[in-house]
Amino acid sequence: MGFFNSVARLLFLACLANHSNAVPTAPPDQGNPPSRRISEVLQPENLHTGAYNDKLSIDVEAHYGTYVNPFPLLLNAVDALATIGIQDLNGRSPSYSFQLTKYPTVVIDVKPGASAADFQNWAASLCIYHGIEDVVRQQVSKEVDINCRWNTIEMVTVSIRTVSPGSKKAASVSASNITESTLAVSHTLQPYFYYVADSVPLDYTTTMITLMYSIMYLSRLDKTDMIPRTYTDAGPHWDSSIVFPGDGPQPPKDPPPFLESGWVIETLKMVPNFMIQQRRFAELGIQFHVDNVYLGGALLQKGKPSRAIPSERYSAAAFI
Repeated sequence: MGFFNSVARLLFLACLANHSNAVPTAPPDQGNPPSRRISEVLQPENLHTGAYNDKLSIDVEAHYGTYVNPFPLLLNAVDALATIGIQDLNGRSPSYSFQLTKYPTVVIDVKPGASAADFQNWAASLCIYHGIEDVVRQQVSKEVDINCRWNTIEMVTVSIRTVSPGSKKAASVSASNITESTLAVSHTLQPYFYYVADSVPLDYTTTMITLMYSIMYLSRLDKTDMIPRTYTDAGPHWDSSIVFPGDGPQPPKDPPPFLESGWVIETLKMVPNFMIQQRRFAELGIQFHVDNVYLGGALLQKGKPSRAIPSERYSAAAFI
């Protein structure tokens, strides 16, 4: 993992210093890992939409020879997961094409399986996260196709491609692909980010994978589901987590609004841009405000959470 993180860090610094969005020179070829299959067994509680307790098989096929810059790839993946995550996961879409305006050299295309006209959004979310997490962990900085099957039925294909700077391939997501968000448009989301006094550095790759996992996981909830005292982490390969202490308004004693999953997804999507602007990837305090009402806090931290969550690390008193 050290090689990939070192490359990502160098690319991150290069992108900060050079706003031309030119694709950096590819690092020395580390060899071509074989195409492979990964799978996740989804238990009934993993998705709120039903008892999907069978295997989701994910085939990763590399198109060797074409370098993919991991810096914009992971930024794009966070944006893609958040865009899909605030939709109805049972809703169906014919395709997605994600391409960031500021970092347009990597495109993430999502298409239905060979015999299908569309796909459900939950399949796209799972395929994007698990496929890209595997690609990053295997240190494959190359174009790939990620084919996701449900009980042997091909449901969705995620393709990662490099395009030349200035050759915009497509709009990020066409309006016809997005169903109406369940977030109330009459409310104003006001996130606040801050580094706590003892923030320790986080590497770029681990930070992005942790955000991707958290967004993917929270998108399985209804967008109005309240976030309880909990935490998210992306598993043993990634040494960071996001802690939600549950310190905001609670029903029935308090009136709404409350800390709902939709607000959290929208806020986590903004974290990478904040860190890039600050030129600092480190432990980060997050506050969620809607209509000037404090809904709760969170802490993006190094390591896994302990039983005791030190309140001074996410409270308003921690501002610096």
